[in-house]
Amino acid sequence: MNAADPPEEAAFAKPAESVRSEVGDIPAIEGLRGVAVLWVMAFHYLVLRDGKFDDAFIATVKSWAPLHAFVGNGYLGVDLFFLITGFLLTLPWFRHADAGLPHPDWRSFYARRARRIMPAYYVQLVFLFFVALPLLRPALWIQSTPYIVGNLGAHFTFLHYTNPLTSASMTVNGALWTLAIEFQYYLLLPLVAPLFVKWPWQSLVGAFLIAAGWRWLAANDLDLLVAVFMKMVAHVGVKEAQIRHLLATQLPAWSLHFALGILAGRAWMLRRSAPPSGVARLIPVAILVAAVLGLYATLRYGTSILGSLGWVAFPVLIALGLAAVVSWPSPWLSRLAASRPLAAVGRVSYSAYLYHLPVLLLFNAFLPGTGPVVSFLAWMVVVLGISAASYRFVEVPYLSRKPGTRHA
Repeated sequence: MNAADPPEEAAFAKPAESVRSEVGDIPAIEGLRGVAVLWVMAFHYLVLRDGKFDDAFIATVKSWAPLHAFVGNGYLGVDLFFLITGFLLTLPWFRHADAGLPHPDWRSFYARRARRIMPAYYVQLVFLFFVALPLLRPALWIQSTPYIVGNLGAHFTFLHYTNPLTSASMTVNGALWTLAIEFQYYLLLPLVAPLFVKWPWQSLVGAFLIAAGWRWLAANDLDLLVAVFMKMVAHVGVKEAQIRHLLATQLPAWSLHFALGILAGRAWMLRRSAPPSGVARLIPVAILVAAVLGLYATLRYGTSILGSLGWVAFPVLIALGLAAVVSWPSPWLSRLAASRPLAAVGRVSYSAYLYHLPVLLLFNAFLPGTGPVVSFLAWMVVVLGISAASYRFVEVPYLSRKPGTRHA
């Protein structure tokens, strides 16, 4: 999902209007990226191996109800990724407004985003289409050339999550749907950011209305679009509920997530020069504990009390946790989030997100007997090894080709 900054500070100049050049480093964000990707990875491991293999990791997770609740709903790591994106990418707009400068240049913004996400993503597509797919679904590769070519084109242009024929990435790397959402958000950000600079709270309300309205339409209307999609996939027996889920997870549905992240970023800018002292240092700790307990209660008991708006609980609670760790600069929480293990995973989190699912499917297909203890550790080592290589030999070198290029 969200990419991490290379640590080789001396190797890059800092261009105007990049997040790092505008506001400096935010070490805790790196660690939270690590949390987000590990959360998603643990979730997929549980879902794809539970009941199929003798696995000590799964047995441990299922033995403790709170751990099972969080790992079993690890798709919420995507929510955290979206919040982090919202947090970071609008900061240059706020910085320029505070300094009385013009808005950041949209062309430079697009160039930085393209250089950040495309190289590793396209290399991963080569692996997906020419390694993982032939190994995992050889009949599909041989017998359905138009389907493969259509998927290749849709993924290359980040349009794969716009229709049910390509949204699942051929069931080999379904996690890629979030890259399409992020790409669409990048395209809109230069238009959206000035609104949050000028009317932050009104924009938050607007984002909520967009998300709530779109989710309602996806569940109760859009019948013509649903019918078109149903006709497209009639030959494979996709149900209407699956089509409506696809619609309910398009970009408008995530507008509140990005908006909450934006306001958390603004709060960080306003408070970063005034860290709490004395008893006040306990406030962010209390907020984080409350957010975690609230999230656990929500996962365990559901959101029926909120009716059709139950989904709001998740971005709000996770945003509170994000704000507690980063926006209110507690030295304790910041030090914990920026710890070396989390920071190391956070640096390679983008590539880890890209590769973890097809590698897991390959493990399940070709190495099912690695043992109840070894499987999880072996998979993690392989994924993080591939991710480190992708980071070192694809992400960092590509960014270094153009002097002064950095990223958020």
